[in-house]
Amino acid sequence: MKKLNLLIGLMTLLLCISCSDDKVVFIDGEAVENPDDGNMDPGPGTAISPLLVGNNAWSYTRNITDQVWDLTADAGMQSIRIGGNGYNDDMPSNAILTDWVKRIQAMGAEPIMQVSQKDPASEAAALVKLFNVDLITGKPITYWNIGNEPWLEFNSTPTAVAGLVEPYFKERAAAMKEIDPGIKIYGPDFAYYIEPAIDDLFGGKNNIAGKVPGKDYYYCDGISWHRYPQSDSANQNLAYEGLDGFEDSIIKCKEKVDAVNEALGRTGANALGWGIGEFNAKNGSYVHNWGNGQMFGGILNLCMKYEATYATTWSMFENGGNRAGTDYSFIDGANMTPRATYRHMQMIAENFNGTYYEGKSSKSDIIVFGTVDNDKTSVMIMNRASSATAFNLTLNYSNSNTSGGVALNVNAGSPLSHSGDIEGLATHVYVFENGHVTRTSYTNSNFLNEEAPTVTAL
Repeated sequence: MKKLNLLIGLMTLLLCISCSDDKVVFIDGEAVENPDDGNMDPGPGTAISPLLVGNNAWSYTRNITDQVWDLTADAGMQSIRIGGNGYNDDMPSNAILTDWVKRIQAMGAEPIMQVSQKDPASEAAALVKLFNVDLITGKPITYWNIGNEPWLEFNSTPTAVAGLVEPYFKERAAAMKEIDPGIKIYGPDFAYYIEPAIDDLFGGKNNIAGKVPGKDYYYCDGISWHRYPQSDSANQNLAYEGLDGFEDSIIKCKEKVDAVNEALGRTGANALGWGIGEFNAKNGSYVHNWGNGQMFGGILNLCMKYEATYATTWSMFENGGNRAGTDYSFIDGANMTPRATYRHMQMIAENFNGTYYEGKSSKSDIIVFGTVDNDKTSVMIMNRASSATAFNLTLNYSNSNTSGGVALNVNAGSPLSHSGDIEGLATHVYVFENGHVTRTSYTNSNFLNEEAPTVTAL
């Protein structure tokens, strides 16, 4: 009964956000008055990919220190992509790749291996043989990419690049799947969601989503692309405008995936998926930024909602973490301190698994979502507003209705409750598990002072 109540709990999520005494309660997006908590059933929710929260292993010198690997493992990363433009021209040696894959698998994450779009197809096939037939690390690699940002590599146009991608992608995909038909290949990892090219490559005139001739498997198993907010303006708030740009691309990608699956009859394990191979603020000077951290939280929320397979940020550590140029690290270089991006990824990786449920808010400054994973219910609340005035928050785990302030009701059949405030520029995570409630609080002040989030038992 306890487990049943907990599962009912997040499915009956009530959200009310207001600065006044007026109350607007949303249940799966529908405004209602005086809801009867015990009779609500918002549906089965959305399954979350176990690979969702990820990063990129990248180093010009091929030297990623033990400290960086350890901090990455501590962040709870679920996938690590070994990719980037540099690997099109200069793939790391097999010895380095083997070391990296072993480290990734040892932390419980899944490697995503990129092969070069320029090297012969036989070399891509040889890598599949090394890892999946010879089993040099003891465990095969399921997820692979072919090439990286071909639009930039070819210096082409959005309308012409698909014709350049199709030949090299099909040649390498066929050679790789001849070695192991069970692998999943995602691509082409465009620098952004280039809609005309993706339309041509997935179901269009340069289709790479169909079956390899004479085989029961497909050339490509997922659409992958990158995005860095397209503005150099210091006035851009990444948590708002940056996130908006991602949402538009994510919705278009999910619509394309659904349309291709229907048109080509791809279902079940053969269904086309999607993932983000790289994302971050556009320039290194904006990466070390509180808003970037909340943008990451918002991106992962959207990726859960629209069923992404993975979202791997760029990157673990580069350019010494010096806050300039090509520093896209999620670790700050001065004291090797986790940044706001790291902390938001860590909070989601550690607490948000199982089944996703969308939250609704009447205040656009606040993003809310939740998950249920067996006996664990998690809710994240991100207040993006910079106002010094805190919003009052009340969290109940029973059928009690609460008016005013920021009200959240999780019907977990427990008398436990908590009332407090959520500050401006703050992220809170509430976890209900085994009859206990904990709150993780992380604020802009924590970030600026290089402090870890605060965990409190309520």
